[in-house]
Amino acid sequence: MRRGALARWLFSASLSPARPGPLRDSTADVLRAAVLALLEGRVEPAHYMEAFRWRAAHVPGARALYQRFEAAVDRAARRAGQPGFRGAPRPRQQRILRSMMPARGLTRIRRALMARDEARYARHIVREVFRKFAATDAWILAGYDAWPGLPRAIAHPGPGAPWS
Repeated sequence: MRRGALARWLFSASLSPARPGPLRDSTADVLRAAVLALLEGRVEPAHYMEAFRWRAAHVPGARALYQRFEAAVDRAARRAGQPGFRGAPRPRQQRILRSMMPARGLTRIRRALMARDEARYARHIVREVFRKFAATDAWILAGYDAWPGLPRAIAHPGPGAPWS
């Protein structure tokens, strides 16, 4: 095996070939709590949840990964004396998620060898939350009226619009 192929295998955090399907409500609640904890509650999580639900229903392995994530963060919350991740205070949720942040250097090597699920959570959940934030809500927090690609009529409906 070539060194490049070995490195790709070690550092890849690919999804398993599990079947896609609908996201359980409890899993969606944990993912919603994770989004709010990662972004310090400064966002409306609806479009993040829409992306998670779509991935669970269409991407092989995503639903299984989200369910393993739910079990892992609930287990970590219970070890910390909380009833579960959803019921934990936000600072505790943030501490639990800190171990799943995207990493470099020795932490990345440790994950590649001993904590492959952490690497998958970092890549397919935490990093995706930050990517979606950078493409959407970061623009709003920076002072723009809407994020790029959001039609102005939807961002700011005028008087008389059916949804205003």
